[in-house]
Formats: sequence, structure tokens, C-alpha cells
Amino acid sequence: MNEQDQILYNRIIELSNRAYKNNIYVFSDFLSLSQQDLFFQATRDKSFAPIAYDLFGGYENCERKMVRFGSEKDFGYEVDFPIKCIKIEPLAKKFAKAYTHRDYLGSLMSLGIDRKKFGDIFVDGMDAYMYADESTADYLLENFVSVGRNSVKCSFSELPESYKQANLKESTIQVASPRADAIIARVYNLSRKDTIPYFTEKKVSVNGHIVENNDKILAAGDSVSVRGFGKFNIVSEGGLSKKGKLNLTVEIFGAK
Repeated sequence: MNEQDQILYNRIIELSNRAYKNNIYVFSDFLSLSQQDLFFQATRDKSFAPIAYDLFGGYENCERKMVRFGSEKDFGYEVDFPIKCIKIEPLAKKFAKAYTHRDYLGSLMSLGIDRKKFGDIFVDGMDAYMYADESTADYLLENFVSVGRNSVKCSFSELPESYKQANLKESTIQVASPRADAIIARVYNLSRKDTIPYFTEKKVSVNGHIVENNDKILAAGDSVSVRGFGKFNIVSEGGLSKKGKLNLTVEIFGAK
């Protein structure tokens, strides 16, 4: 574990104990997939407080997520995640240029905002939506005024249902095995051999945990992210085909 990971690891344990000892909800910053894996490692540490937790990033299929330490069962009341959805749109759409996720991310970072203070960014044509920590959201509304050559305005909003549905595809696939490499290969039209580097380079996560073993068995309910491709959920298993292959129904995000 490098120094930066150790700092985060210790911070996670500290937050769990703060929530437990003070009987208050405590929230982490937004965590990447690799940081979420580190979080799950920390939950197995004997110093991690015996308290409930959950993860959320703004909507159910976000990749970057906060951790909420505590629950209604622990405290007798519930507190929402301190997350705001912000819509970013050009002031003059007629003359605006369409920019990519990388462009929006670069413009945000140029403001000096720490990456841990905002979550996923979704580009929808000329507009974009992003999730941000409440403590950062008001600052963004006042100071995030340009992306590339576009002058933009920000407002509180919600990620449209139409966007969610347009970027979701349900598909039935057939695989010879429920192994992670076989399913990923089928979903993203790769050979099983081509999937191996994604495991060895720690680019595959299942339910927030980094997976390095390509022979891991997956099942209905699993959520799989592959850096560079996207995310899919295994919705259900449908038995075997006449040729003995396993039928799976999957939801693929970002599919067109």
C-alpha cells in the first residue's frame, strides 16, 4: 500500500469511529473504484467501528461514490447524502461546440477543485450533468463559467430519466461459463485473451471490489465495471441453451 492509499485507509477508519462514538452521520468524499476497493479492505480491519454504512454517488449507477457511515437503525433518524446534481449548459447553444467528458473534467480541475469533491460527469449533447459535494456545489454555480471556448451557466437540476434510459441497453447473451473473463468478453465483443490485461492492471471491479482473478464466478445481481469500456449489471440467469451455454440478461450502461 502506497502512502496515499495508507492515508485514505486510516481516514476511513477514523470516519467510522467518529460516527460510532458521536452517534452522528459522517460522510466520506467521492471515492473512485480503486478507492472503494480500499474502503472495503478497511472494513475488515479490527479498528473499523461496528457501524452500518452504504455507498451512493447521486443515482444508482454512478461509478464514483460517497460512503455514509451510520443508518436509521443506528441513530433513529436518516440523513441524505450531501450530493447535488448540477446541470452545465452553454449560454449560446447556437454557437456552442460539443465537448467531451475529458473537456469538462479538465475545466473543473483548472478551477483548483479537488477531484474528490465531485462525482460522475454525464455529457448529454451540448449539456452536461455532474454530481458534487454540497460544500462545493455553490462555488461551482458561481465560478464554473466556461468549458473550452463555451461560456456556460450552472444550475441545480436532476439527471433526466430520458438520459438514463437512452444510455441503458438490456441484452441477453450466451456464455460458455459464468467466469468474469467470459462474460466481459461477450458484453464488450472481446476475446477472453484480450480481457486478461484488464484484470492484471486492476481495471475490473465487481460490486466495488477490484478483481484481479479473471476466473472469478459472477452471478445475477453483480455490477461490473471495466475501465475504458463502462459498466454493466447482470440482471438474471435464464438457464442453459440447447448447446449448453448459459443465458444471461445484462444491463449495459453507455450502450448506444
